[in-house]
Amino acid sequence: MDMQTLSFVIAVNGIALVLLVAFMALFRRDRGLSIYALSFSSAVAGGLLLMYYAGGKNLLLVLISNHMLLFYHLGMSWGLRTSLGFERPWPHRFWAYQIAWSAILAVSILVPVRFFLPPLFASVFIIIATTEFILCLRRLPQTLPASIRRFGTAVALSFILFHIVRVILIINNTSPTPQLMDNNILNTYTLMFSAFHMVLWAGVILIIDNAMILAQLKGQNRLLQDLATTDALTGLLNRHMLDEKLAVEIKRSGRYGIPLSLVMFDLDHFKQINDTRGHQVGDEVLKCVASICKSQCREPDNLFRWGGEEFLLMAPHTDLSGAVIIAEKIRQAIASHQFQWDGSVTASFGVAQWRPQDGCNDLFLQVDHALYRAKNTGRNRVVSFGLNDHLPVAAIKIEWQDSWSSGNALIDKQHRVLFDMSNNLLDLSLSQADALEMNSRLDELFTHIKGHFADEERILAQAGYPELELHAQLHSQLMEEYQYLKALMDRGDCPPAALFDFLVGKVVIEHIMKSDVLFFPYTR
Repeated sequence: MDMQTLSFVIAVNGIALVLLVAFMALFRRDRGLSIYALSFSSAVAGGLLLMYYAGGKNLLLVLISNHMLLFYHLGMSWGLRTSLGFERPWPHRFWAYQIAWSAILAVSILVPVRFFLPPLFASVFIIIATTEFILCLRRLPQTLPASIRRFGTAVALSFILFHIVRVILIINNTSPTPQLMDNNILNTYTLMFSAFHMVLWAGVILIIDNAMILAQLKGQNRLLQDLATTDALTGLLNRHMLDEKLAVEIKRSGRYGIPLSLVMFDLDHFKQINDTRGHQVGDEVLKCVASICKSQCREPDNLFRWGGEEFLLMAPHTDLSGAVIIAEKIRQAIASHQFQWDGSVTASFGVAQWRPQDGCNDLFLQVDHALYRAKNTGRNRVVSFGLNDHLPVAAIKIEWQDSWSSGNALIDKQHRVLFDMSNNLLDLSLSQADALEMNSRLDELFTHIKGHFADEERILAQAGYPELELHAQLHSQLMEEYQYLKALMDRGDCPPAALFDFLVGKVVIEHIMKSDVLFFPYTR
């Protein structure tokens, strides 16, 4: 194949690369790709101008064509520097290269010197421009795979090697006046490998561009994941991650029999900080507390923001006593910290250990129950939910309903008193009162129930209630069951919480809603 045909084929391939990169630049609206497309266009135009119109002594055409080729090589670095966000993508030294090349080229044409100096210096300047590209590759983000940096460097080094071989061929060329279109090994080698490396350059820049896009997408995905799993203010994990991680840890604890504990804590009187100091100070306190807690946690622990001023610590491989120690360390660290707003902050802690018979909701109720006790017994303390403790029958106040009104003033009055006494017992149980006081209140409730049953049976007899005998039997069964549970509790075989559940749940609530409502038509 003659040189003109070969150069034409190479030019067509170059135009195809120009269109490819230009389309991507237009589609992406990317300045770096636009510079690459301009560089490839400069290479194709400069090559055609040099091969077909610069064979003579026209100095201007020779300068323009050679500058376009040098611009093509410098443009590779320019485009990469632009994509990487360099402060000066086209540095002053690039202008110096162009000016130096113009001077050397003009002197070599106008002054009778050796014929091989222009192409020799052209290769030297191209090697310099390629070295600039290698230096840019070293500034690629560390998030990109190292293989991309190595591949780009390998292509650039192979291009430098190509020009070193070309320099050797130029020096050893025996032709007295070689021309670019001569059919010789030097021209064939130059054209073939120039086209080969143009394709490689296009591959390198497109691979780098795609890798940078993927790195940005991964970064954005990580950001979205952080937003979905992390509290934006404190940087702690959020409730969504708590549900996910706790389910995994409970499954692991159940399978291998390893302990798992939760610590829930709440900043005391935090609303006062927001009201008196402002929400900005409140936010700073939350961030500071999160930082303090993280410094006290162990590596396997997971710290979550539960909501508002509440936090939760999940401690795998930790039993109840170990979790209490961790909670106490955090409590002391918060209480002793000097906050920037010139005030102190304390926190109340509830601790619970997962039991095989409990689910996630049970564990949450237990730790929340312990926290409630801590806040209702003075705050700034750690309270644990023992492995043998029982939750009360209700976690909220028992509210009287108008539909429970029997129409008899005495019965309704006694029912309301029973509800009030049950609510007082609920508060007492949540405050972790001592056993003697709890037993005393339970006996007081039982005494009132016993008197209420007697009054109720008398009133129903006067009202002619036909099911009075059956209703009185229910009263007797409840009293006998109470006496049985009380005896067990006195021997230590039944916790006070079980007796509480019976009196409040079965006698006060269930009996009124299921049995007493049957005689309401006779008393209204």
